[in-house]
Amino acid sequence: MTHKKIIFLITPAPVENAHLANLGERENHLLLPKAFEDCGWAVSCTEHESISLGPSGAEIAGALATDYDLIWPVGFGPKNSFLDRSSLLASIHPRRLITPISAQILSHGKSAWIEHCPETHISNSPDVLMRVLSSAKGTWVLKPLAGSFGRGVQIVEAGGTILEEKLLQTTLAQTPGAYFCLQRFLPDIAKGETRTLVVGGEIIGSYLRKPTDGLRANLAQFASAERTRLTAPQTALVAKIQQDLVDKRIGFAAIDSVGEYLMEVNVANPGGLGTLNHLYQKDFGAAVVEAVEGFI
Repeated sequence: MTHKKIIFLITPAPVENAHLANLGERENHLLLPKAFEDCGWAVSCTEHESISLGPSGAEIAGALATDYDLIWPVGFGPKNSFLDRSSLLASIHPRRLITPISAQILSHGKSAWIEHCPETHISNSPDVLMRVLSSAKGTWVLKPLAGSFGRGVQIVEAGGTILEEKLLQTTLAQTPGAYFCLQRFLPDIAKGETRTLVVGGEIIGSYLRKPTDGLRANLAQFASAERTRLTAPQTALVAKIQQDLVDKRIGFAAIDSVGEYLMEVNVANPGGLGTLNHLYQKDFGAAVVEAVEGFI
């Protein structure tokens, strides 16, 4: 019997605190390889920087990329070599990757699918963002474009006061050149943000992340998680994103929504599988593998 072969590209990252360590114990670098092993796949794991390119094509950990039925980068890997590795990954036929590297780069984060988000402005200029606040009303959220785990998220009031101007200048000066999102605050975030895990265009499951501070719905920021069902507006929104994911051959993603609005789509390394397993007291690993097999 010939087993399908998959290789995961996994680079250990430093864990910032014990809470993140506990989350990590249930997440992708452990759960995904185990799911494929349990379903009879031949599973290998190596680091992102094990990829190289020669006359015969791309190699991963000394074996040709064509030896594998599926190549699954877990996250972006080391930042300093990301662009170089991306060009090497781009030499591999997209169908051998869980997500083509072009889609991983261009469709990840807070700027993708912005038409489904609350009103959002993105810039690395305090002056540009200040002009928005000066002509707007209400409450806004300022957050790093490339941020994660709810870090650096702040509430900003419109009106263009000296206090807001100083906040923008100080925040952006801490990471010169970095881009930030200024997004209308949704009061419904206090009720929770729904994460829907999508694999191979199929919904694996959804759960609600409820913030303890009325703002950050990240489990890394001590939000709580509970079972949920998609509302009618969320179902319609997720269906639109699902189709886009299929069209772009994005095989693994998490869709975060509040009410009828999209918050973001994570296609690099979305967490959630371990949380689904825990909340529903069920191993969703087989469903992930089945969806992948139908996708590739």
